[in-house]
Amino acid sequence: MLPLTAALLATVTACTVCTEQIVDETTSPDRQWTTRTTVRDCGNLAAPTVNVYLQRTDSRARLGEIVVLVRHTHLLKIAWTGRAQIHIDCPGCGSDVRIARSSAHGISIVVSR
Repeated sequence: MLPLTAALLATVTACTVCTEQIVDETTSPDRQWTTRTTVRDCGNLAAPTVNVYLQRTDSRARLGEIVVLVRHTHLLKIAWTGRAQIHIDCPGCGSDVRIARSSAHGISIVVSR
């Protein structure tokens, strides 16, 4: 019984490998800021998420600061409506939007669902 319990415990607590793939990128009109949209998937352990990151264009980081997180996979349309405003359209997202910042780094972020 002990070997079976140990094997089951090892299976349940094993590290999960999540993948996060960049699926879209936009750049502000003044070329100073970039958004990167990713889909993060951890298999059967959690629902996939769509994440929108904001970072300076000259940043060496792969991903910047998360400004929108949407549970489940939804199609997002991101448009810069000025050098300091982003409009994110997510029809059908409804309550799946988990994080939605109204601004970051002086950039206004508008999310419509």
